[in-house]
Amino acid sequence: MVQIAPRYDPQILLAVRALDDRAEPMAEISRRVGATAAELGLPKPSYVHLRRLIVAHREEEDAERRRREEIRRILGEAYLDLHRGRVVNAYDVADRIREAGR
Repeated sequence: MVQIAPRYDPQILLAVRALDDRAEPMAEISRRVGATAAELGLPKPSYVHLRRLIVAHREEEDAERRRREEIRRILGEAYLDLHRGRVVNAYDVADRIREAGR
């Protein structure tokens, strides 16, 4: 089977996650990842591919952040209901948490 897409070493993907800083331009992140790849003796990924990886990483972070916020909201509502003397069904809360962020 012919590989048509580059396969990056997992260390490159870890470097993208570790070096990503939203306060910096993507080109700077790309330079840092390229320097790290050179230090590790790996081929430097292209800017186009790194940009795609950075965008995917940021989308994952955003989705996880939204999920955590939704879980906080669910637990906050359950907490308030308990303190108001209402019955809270733990199974319903668990289902809502399981569905959070989907």
